[in-house]
Amino acid sequence: MKVCFGTIYPDLEQFRFGKPMVGKVFQITVDTQGPGHRDRQLDTDVDAWEDCRCCEDFHNCLDFSNAKLQMQRVLMSL
Repeated sequence: MKVCFGTIYPDLEQFRFGKPMVGKVFQITVDTQGPGHRDRQLDTDVDAWEDCRCCEDFHNCLDFSNAKLQMQRVLMSL
């Protein structure tokens, strides 16, 4: 199994305003600009996505990345 397995999306547990959260393919940054106002940015590394799609473990990695993302969302809502 590759070191990058399951890291297509950023790790939401590392969220901090103004700090980029980096996954292998997707990067998210959220800046606060006062009460209730957020500047959200999503960047996608298309080359990394193509590398992932060529990987023999792509479908398993994508499934695991999606499951991990869902569990992080559950934890954030508790």
